[in-house]
Amino acid sequence: MSKFSSQEIESQYNLIKTLLSNPQKYKDAIDAVKKDIAYMPLELKKKLEKENINL
Repeated sequence: MSKFSSQEIESQYNLIKTLLSNPQKYKDAIDAVKKDIAYMPLELKKKLEKENINL
């Protein structure tokens, strides 16, 4: 498994927060993220859990 930079993690985190800010508009994208959640970097999963962001 490859290492992800903190910049990549932060970028993905910000994207997810943006998508969740308007769930009706971004429903398809949110559904795609939900399908790929198993492949998310562990650091990103921990950050989302810390912020109580559940997909």
